Amino acid sequence: MEAEGISLLGEGDFDERMRTENEPWRRSTVTDGSIRGFDGTELHYYRAMHDHPKGSIVIVHGFCEFWGKYHEVAWYLWQLGFSVFFLEQRCHGRSERLLSDPEMVHVDSFDDYVLDLKCFLDQIVVPERQGKKLFLFAHSMGGAVGALFLEKYPRYFRAAVLCSPMLKFKRRGVPEAAVRIMYRHARIHHLERQISYGQSHFSPVPDFEHSSQLSPARYMYQFRQRQNDRSDQMSAATYGWTCAGIDMEKPVIRRANRVRIPVLLFQAGRDHLVQTESQDAFAKRAGNTELIRYAASKHEVFNATDEIRRDFYERVFRFYNREAARYQ
Repeated sequence: MEAEGISLLGEGDFDERMRTENEPWRRSTVTDGSIRGFDGTELHYYRAMHDHPKGSIVIVHGFCEFWGKYHEVAWYLWQLGFSVFFLEQRCHGRSERLLSDPEMVHVDSFDDYVLDLKCFLDQIVVPERQGKKLFLFAHSMGGAVGALFLEKYPRYFRAAVLCSPMLKFKRRGVPEAAVRIMYRHARIHHLERQISYGQSHFSPVPDFEHSSQLSPARYMYQFRQRQNDRSDQMSAATYGWTCAGIDMEKPVIRRANRVRIPVLLFQAGRDHLVQTESQDAFAKRAGNTELIRYAASKHEVFNATDEIRRDFYERVFRFYNREAARYQ
């Protein structure tokens, strides 16, 4: 199974090729380090450098995600000819926690993520990009952070892929008015650092059926990492995080017309985490955005079936190659 000349991993050969090809690549090519975010929070990052890259791609991950979830994605983008940079956002992976419970994800504002990303770009990515242009790959919560960043700092990236961007939570049957009353109550009573309604701590028992994926092999590869490493067991949002996400929803759509660079936005028809209507609205307001919908996919398109992933990567690879060629 190939896309743009790159041999993609299928469901059947995933585990073996991750062990015999991806793991040696990571040992020989990927390095890591840490920086301080805008407020001094320590943030961990990874990078895979090319001697003569087409450009550099910055990956911005989603809620409760970590570097190990993107081993496959980063490997493909590097094979495509790009240097790859990955920042573990605050309260994720090996980055510093803001609360004593390492499973809890907290933030005061999604602007904090945006400012952290700017620190990463200014301190690490821009100095090391070898004069080449920057491109963005952002998923879910990272898609919201990426969209906010593109709106606030339009001169960093030349093109962006947004995969199932979390521009608005799904309310899961809870009326909108009830949601806002609940979180107004949390703020009034200073519960921002408490576990949010509907959230739970990490369970060591796999639950593929209720996951956001359609690939059992990929789900178990990532879940085993979480079982074996306490750093990767993020699992619950605070009320503060959820309030910050709700605060972000209207502005990110309202300001979408500030995004002028080419954007490829992927939408999952079976997404149970984020509202697709907000993605439609963003694509309409951002003048240079192409929206691709996979009706049969769950939230994580890049962890879907072989058929969906092949089409996904073909589109992503063509997009980055085309946009990079404009600046050669």
